[in-house]
Amino acid sequence: MAGLTLKGEDLIDAGQIAQQISLDDTREDGLVAEAAVDRGHDKFGPRGIGPAAVFRRAS
Repeated sequence: MAGLTLKGEDLIDAGQIAQQISLDDTREDGLVAEAAVDRGHDKFGPRGIGPAAVFRRAS
């Protein structure tokens, strides 16, 4: 059986950090994708990006 112990000292508010770390690679990948979608929405509007299956082929 394996265990992991973390000890936090001199902690600061989460709003003061650049990025929250995670030990879950799948979650991290999702967060990266979510941030990319958010940037796309900011740049192109809420309907500017989405699943490829919903877009029609350009004529």
